[in-house]
Amino acid sequence: MKLGLFDHMQKHDHPARTYVDLYRNHLEVLEFADQAGMDFYFVAEHHFDMGFSECPSPGSFLGAASQRTKNIRMGPLVYVLPLWHPVRVAEEAALLDNLMNGRLECGIGAGIGPFSFVAYNVPWDQKREMTLEALQIIKGIWTHETFSFEGKYFKCKDVDSSIPLVQKPHPPLWMPTRSKDSIEEAASTGVSTVQWVPSGMKATRKAFDEYREVYQRAKPSGRKPHMGLMREIYVAESDKQARADAEYHWKNFWERRGGARTYGAHGATGLTTILDGSRRQQLMDMEHSIAEGSFICGSPDTVVRQIQSIANQAGGDTFLGEFTFGELTQKQALNSLRLFTEQVMPELRKFEIDALNFPRADA
Repeated sequence: MKLGLFDHMQKHDHPARTYVDLYRNHLEVLEFADQAGMDFYFVAEHHFDMGFSECPSPGSFLGAASQRTKNIRMGPLVYVLPLWHPVRVAEEAALLDNLMNGRLECGIGAGIGPFSFVAYNVPWDQKREMTLEALQIIKGIWTHETFSFEGKYFKCKDVDSSIPLVQKPHPPLWMPTRSKDSIEEAASTGVSTVQWVPSGMKATRKAFDEYREVYQRAKPSGRKPHMGLMREIYVAESDKQARADAEYHWKNFWERRGGARTYGAHGATGLTTILDGSRRQQLMDMEHSIAEGSFICGSPDTVVRQIQSIANQAGGDTFLGEFTFGELTQKQALNSLRLFTEQVMPELRKFEIDALNFPRADA
């Protein structure tokens, strides 16, 4: 099984913790993960999220990270393409691929927070069309000596990127898939995908089954894509200790200001306010969240079983854990990650799922 980190890059609400501390601490976590042998690190791009997610420029952070890591593959998850000019993304990705010596994984998407679209004066209701058009340009620049394009939203003429990619024909792509259209786009072109918690496991399995069906029908060439599951995670020496340590931070993650703005609203409320009543109640119940596989929490042995369980339920071959969430201290996050890499990771390395050929849930 492939294993990695996902990072919203949350800032504590405590004023004493500066943004200098925030970025330094996340680089330290990433450096530890690299030295421990984890496969992936992904950072979210968000804007104006009031502490919920504080990396408006993934390329800048990843450039710094490239000089402190040696083996871990890294990338944005995602570049919010409607907020960027695609020529800039193509150039920046080429630079990053060279800084990392061929370790870039490039997540792309349409964005999920309308507040940032207002701030950038970009039309929210046209984001999908803008994303697909931008992706055409990015791939075109990556795979042609010179490239021109005239679309509805973006234009470029005789672009000649002077920075060659290390990875050919281009770095591996990732795309979160929330709609039938995005599943079709990702699976038909061999783009890796990832699913998170809010919609629940039944919806995740349905999306993965649809992805597999499209992939098998399209049979895209190139690298085999990954099918990833992203979860908040906390590992401690015992189940009792893990639950005691993590409960406040799990609830804080869903209630902290700015979360709703991050995932679809305009206000300063918590993420739970944009979920329907029953789902909100389920996620705010930590024991329920652990039982259903939405929160990975426990001793190393328990965490191994939990991750194997959600992988078997969904048919996923990659796990991305968010070890820094809520108001966990740096010491708590690093200890959780240490226990994971020392005791959980070796067991999950023995665990394998053929995600692309996993049987349908209704088979």
